Amino acid sequence: MREALKVEAVSKCFKVQRDRPTSIKESVVRYLTGHRYGREMFWALRDVSFSLEQGQVLGIIGHNGAGKSTLLRLLCGVGRPSCGRICSNGYVSGLLELGSGLHLEMTGRENIMTVGILNGLTRRQILAQQDGIISFAELEKFIDQPLRTYSSGMYLRLAFSTAIHFDPDVLMIDEVLAVGDSRFQQKCLDRLNAFRRTGKTLVLVSHSTDQIRSLCDEVLVLEEGRVATQSDPESAFECFNDLMRQRSERRAAELSGGNPPDITVEHGSRLGTQEASISAVRLYDDQGRVTDRLLSGGSLKIELDYQVAAPVNDMALILGVYSEASVKCLEASIASVRGFIGSLAERGRLTCNLPKLPLLDGRYYVDVGLYPTDWSYLYDYHWHMHVLHIESQAGMPPGVSGVISVKPAWSIMNGTERSSGSIG
Repeated sequence: MREALKVEAVSKCFKVQRDRPTSIKESVVRYLTGHRYGREMFWALRDVSFSLEQGQVLGIIGHNGAGKSTLLRLLCGVGRPSCGRICSNGYVSGLLELGSGLHLEMTGRENIMTVGILNGLTRRQILAQQDGIISFAELEKFIDQPLRTYSSGMYLRLAFSTAIHFDPDVLMIDEVLAVGDSRFQQKCLDRLNAFRRTGKTLVLVSHSTDQIRSLCDEVLVLEEGRVATQSDPESAFECFNDLMRQRSERRAAELSGGNPPDITVEHGSRLGTQEASISAVRLYDDQGRVTDRLLSGGSLKIELDYQVAAPVNDMALILGVYSEASVKCLEASIASVRGFIGSLAERGRLTCNLPKLPLLDGRYYVDVGLYPTDWSYLYDYHWHMHVLHIESQAGMPPGVSGVISVKPAWSIMNGTERSSGSIG
């Protein structure tokens, strides 16, 4: 199969100025006295190499600041590498920042034409795609209005639709699948799957593990601007989680002077710097009783007590329910606890109510974690520490497996006779 993209020993360096003058007077004085502000060299990427065959989908993951967006911009031709070489076959397009290239005073239709021309298309080619772009973005009633009158959702729909309809051979997407509501997000994912089936090549940066798993053939993990691994999605996420663990351990050791806290737990494991910590997790049934047992389909309330130390003034939270085989049944997150509840007190409590939990009989775990808002390491993570037993009055439905408790009703046509019913 033909190679769509080849990256050979690519590095990118930025010059970072420090101690810059804050006024013209200060600049003149420094110039006359011979004092110059310093410059530092920051290597965003170092010796990155990989290749991608035509028709493949490559995911790129890494913590914030690992070099993902810098790499994508270089692949799109926005800037040049400091050293190394990038070779591509065919027309390459990128959706790096939703809305980049759109003008607020121009109408949606005028913006479609402008973006198309900037992508090297002729007026005839743009007009041929125009109706499809407008229909996909669901903006038929507003396409001749200026963008300044659009809601943020309308603006983002137009940007995504415009980018995806100009049919590149290689498409780069940076954190763009959070467009609009869940229905439109699924519409975008379906469009990307159709793009993939035509044999086109896709490079995707996303923090959504589910999107990476469902779309990507291989995943590239970046760490501090270097390639940590390029492998199948599951192996790549194992590598990514191990790197997060290592960062958390290094930071914990730095904060404690080389002696990270020794935390013993009864079940599972616990990891983190403890700059923000989870002091208690309690599970309640629909009668308000603390429990570790729940009837299938019943409601569950999870209370989490936390405490924070200065200078932590915000954090991210993740809560998940996992089966004994570590299959994710449910996961919910808050990107900014401060944005959700206001300023953080030294101690506080968060409550999550799950009205129904229709799980099959078995042993499950409630995992909770606190992170800095850039998700770069762990403040405190409880893995498989909090056990939840799910039971049902009728027992396990026969012939059913998985995690969701559903009793199937069958209908069978045998010759000309139809019969129906449920088993058990």
